[in-house]
Amino acid sequence: MPALPAALAVLALLASVPAAAQSSPATTEAGGGRQLMLSVDAPEREYEVRIGPNTPLNLFFDVPVQLVGLEEREHFRRVTVTGDSLLLMASRALKPGQRLHMPVRFLDGQVPAQVEFLLVVVPPAQAEHHVEVYRPRSMESGREQAREEREKARQCQAELAERKKLSGLMGLLVSRLMNAEGVVTREFVDALTRLAGEQLTAWEPISYRATSPDRGNPEVQPRKVRVAMELWLSNASTLPWLAAGAELVSGSGVRWSATVWQEAPVLPGPRKQRVVVEAEMPESEARGDFLLELWEEGRTRPVTFGGVSFP
Repeated sequence: MPALPAALAVLALLASVPAAAQSSPATTEAGGGRQLMLSVDAPEREYEVRIGPNTPLNLFFDVPVQLVGLEEREHFRRVTVTGDSLLLMASRALKPGQRLHMPVRFLDGQVPAQVEFLLVVVPPAQAEHHVEVYRPRSMESGREQAREEREKARQCQAELAERKKLSGLMGLLVSRLMNAEGVVTREFVDALTRLAGEQLTAWEPISYRATSPDRGNPEVQPRKVRVAMELWLSNASTLPWLAAGAELVSGSGVRWSATVWQEAPVLPGPRKQRVVVEAEMPESEARGDFLLELWEEGRTRPVTFGGVSFP
């Protein structure tokens, strides 16, 4: 039977491969190369990689690296480190069966800081050409990655709400601008006091406070809130007035840029026009009294109201 000698030849060839040439249990074959996952339980172990004379070997890492040492380096035709990759090509002076130590250091400051490779010289037909090396993430880096993924999910939710033009309570909930506390309001008994500027009077002011999407690491950045002021303006001057910009000024002089919305100009006379101002600030800064400054295009014809506060 002609197939039997061929099968025996294959078995004999496999039996002749040195034990060092077998794949480590911590590795998987992928895309014609090898993916090597470093062990988190045994950071001091050596990882075998098969290298052949006149055969290029590319090692790819997930962070920039530095070559610490290489035994028999004078017998390598090419040793090149470029960022997160390492290219090796041994000369014919190295013979199958030789085992060479090669420590490599990671340059991102994380642990493990270094990996030890054991280069096993094999015939060119058995040599590896492409090995991707991955290091286990530390607990802290894993938490940071989880925070980044949560932030991406929140941004996607906000973008989805914008694309679908969600309004009302659904829009507030999807964009995370309202939580179980709802949107808190404060209605002012008296009109706001005009302190300076154009002859505008504020009527029926109501202030609002809502939550704000949690951006970044809550352990580092303070919780933020959205605050808003709704008021009706009447105009005792002789020219129409249209808001183009706004700022909220705290009692300590800190200025918070605000967006302003006005449906139409405030015309001279008794007729009132609705104006809404919104800003974002740390929750701890949203207490106390504020000044509300409004102005027209080019910061002209400004007006300042006092007595603004938020719930």
